[in-house]
Amino acid sequence: MVILLAESMPTPVSHALAGTSVYLWSRRGRDPWFFLAAVFAACFADLDFMLNLLTGKNYHHYFTHSLAFATLFFGASFIALKALKRPDPGRDAAILFLAYLTHMGLDLFSKDTTAPFGMELWWPFSKEFAIAPVILFDDIERGTLAKLFSAHNWLAVGREVVIVGPIVAASWWWSRKRA
Repeated sequence: MVILLAESMPTPVSHALAGTSVYLWSRRGRDPWFFLAAVFAACFADLDFMLNLLTGKNYHHYFTHSLAFATLFFGASFIALKALKRPDPGRDAAILFLAYLTHMGLDLFSKDTTAPFGMELWWPFSKEFAIAPVILFDDIERGTLAKLFSAHNWLAVGREVVIVGPIVAASWWWSRKRA
């Protein structure tokens, strides 16, 4: 069985943790729906994997990982939140936009072992790929279930939790302190 998973990215674990942190900092109180929306927003850019499955081509780290697409996500979020009659759709859309940006921030600092290296941060204005000079997150092995559940990948997830986990813990502590 072949698993289509990009080699260069933090896993959904760190993206979900980053979305959790944004939610905790947002002062939204206890709002389970909005918590799930923030986690979804932080993971949303990786929906480009669906394009990979549908077309057989690699779209990971292309337009869904750009500032322009993040801005489109903000606009769509605002429209959806307004339609849902949220009390402050602009503020909520801005929070979801920040959660989306955490995805790109984490991916920017990930080890990339497949060309083109980095992501199309400035799409559609530039086809250049951006990557940070410092790597914080390991690559993810792909191809088979054995590779997916390899020691290398477990260590990569552990590293993500060690890096992003304390940010979530501090966010939780801060949100409890202010409540």
